[in-house]
Amino acid sequence: MTIKIVFFDLDGTIVDNQTDQVPISTIQSIKALHSKGIQVVLATGRSYFFTKSVGRLLKVQNFINCSGSYVRLGHEEVYKDPISQNDFDHLVQICSLNGDHLSCFGVEDSYSNGLAKEVALPILKNIDCHEIPSIFPHRKVEYMGMCLFLSNGNINDYHNISTELQFYHWGENIPNAYNIERKGNNKANAIQKVLQHFNFSADEAIAFGDGINDIEMLQTVRIGVAMGNAREGLKEKADFITKNVDDDGIYHALKTLNVI
Repeated sequence: MTIKIVFFDLDGTIVDNQTDQVPISTIQSIKALHSKGIQVVLATGRSYFFTKSVGRLLKVQNFINCSGSYVRLGHEEVYKDPISQNDFDHLVQICSLNGDHLSCFGVEDSYSNGLAKEVALPILKNIDCHEIPSIFPHRKVEYMGMCLFLSNGNINDYHNISTELQFYHWGENIPNAYNIERKGNNKANAIQKVLQHFNFSADEAIAFGDGINDIEMLQTVRIGVAMGNAREGLKEKADFITKNVDDDGIYHALKTLNVI
């Protein structure tokens, strides 16, 4: 089996959510992939701004961010599809009326409306966001993705804003949180753009994930690997189930599949 590229989800796959750290075995595994000339891509719902630190640690320069709304390979922006100014204005307005928290992520900047912090901050502290500005900037910023944290509002208040938006629920453990991106963007479509860029085929690719939003990604490549700590819905769709992220899961899979 010739593998030329590996795609990794970040939280719960590369990063141990319990410790917010990257396991040593994972760092060593990524180094082994690089030594064999295999391309490595971090594919995450996080913005590029929040992913760079992990990229530096792993010496990875290829990113799929905001669930496919932004693709950066090396120093080149291959794709970006920001939320329209009109949709942004409507989201801000409804959040203000409801008292819901909205954090918005550009390529290099992040901003929030500063509302419902008691709902949002306990969650955002697990992302490398140390300071959240209290207001949005007046200058025009291209927002690739947003995080909505409901306090008083209902998600149905937001679904009717635009036919161009899609909402990803964070799951039953965080029932009031949603990612918002432009409709049509997902990790699977972004992977196709990356494969085309490198002139690789899907048969030369492996992907790792742990969440329901990773299903399409795992089904796009030759081998889709679910972490041992993955959602059951993802495990059902995976070609291979490895160990937990904190139990050398990435190393175990790459070694078992003879990739490293």
